[in-house]
This record gives sequence, structure tokens and C-alpha cells, in this order.
Amino acid sequence: MLTKRGVLLGCGGLVVVLGVGAAVWWNWFRAPYALAGSPKVEVTVRAAKSEYPDVARTAEDVDTVVRVYVQRLKAGDVEGLMELAGPAYGGTRGAAYEQVREFGEGARGPVDVTVLEGVVDYFNPVRLRYDRTGQEQELLLVKDDGYWWVALGEGDPAAGK
Repeated sequence: MLTKRGVLLGCGGLVVVLGVGAAVWWNWFRAPYALAGSPKVEVTVRAAKSEYPDVARTAEDVDTVVRVYVQRLKAGDVEGLMELAGPAYGGTRGAAYEQVREFGEGARGPVDVTVLEGVVDYFNPVRLRYDRTGQEQELLLVKDDGYWWVALGEGDPAAGK
């Protein structure tokens, strides 16, 4: 026979377990960056022609961080760009400001992104072509703790590995 106390303890335990589960998901499995609702961006991400199949897989992996990068450029969001910087990077405010100044206008039009062959699996260069301005930019993406980051500012891309 269930007692009132047993029901309360059972419900309380369930709430604690669900709360811990939600906290774990929020902190460990949730991506540290995501596209915002606006501004909308027109970005095409594709792998460079390569004999290695991992280039296509990397293009799929980096799709979100590249789209977020372009969205932050378009919005002129220096703080948002700083959040995309690799963990081992410093001096990101000045670098983010320069990115917005130099490529923000180009991000207002279509952007074609080509994922190039990386030398190692946790560094990968990408080439962005801004159709609106005709500019090209090459970024180094750094994988750390399961996520891709932008090599932005001063730092050692290998320090996070």
C-alpha cells in the first residue's frame, strides 16, 4: 500500500532525476552556438573536390559554425563573433571588430563556402566568397571538445587539443 509519504518521496526523486538529466543535456550535449532567428543569411557550404571522403564529412560538421559566423558578421555582432573564437584564443574583440568591418557588407548577400582539405582532423581551412562584394576570405576552423570554433584573434590552435 502506498503511503502519502512514499508518493511524495517518489515524486521528489523523479523531479531531481529529471532536473539532473536536463542540466547534463543543457551543459554537455547542447551546441555552444546556434543560429539566431534573424538576420537570415544565404550560405552555401560545400566540400572541395577531393579524393578523401572526410572532406565531405567535415563540410557537414562545420556547416552550423560557418552559418553562425556569417550571421554574426551580417548583424555586426562583435560579441557574437567573439563567442565563436577557439578556446585557446585571446584578443578576440579587436579581431572580431576587424572581421565585421572588412566582411560585414559582403555577408549581406549570398556567401559560398568551400571546405578545403585539412592537414589534420581538428584543423580545417574554409574559403568564403562573398558574392555581394566579390571578396574572398580564408578562415581556419579548430575542433575542440567536439565542436568547431573559428581561429579568431591571437592564439595557438593546438593549445586546446
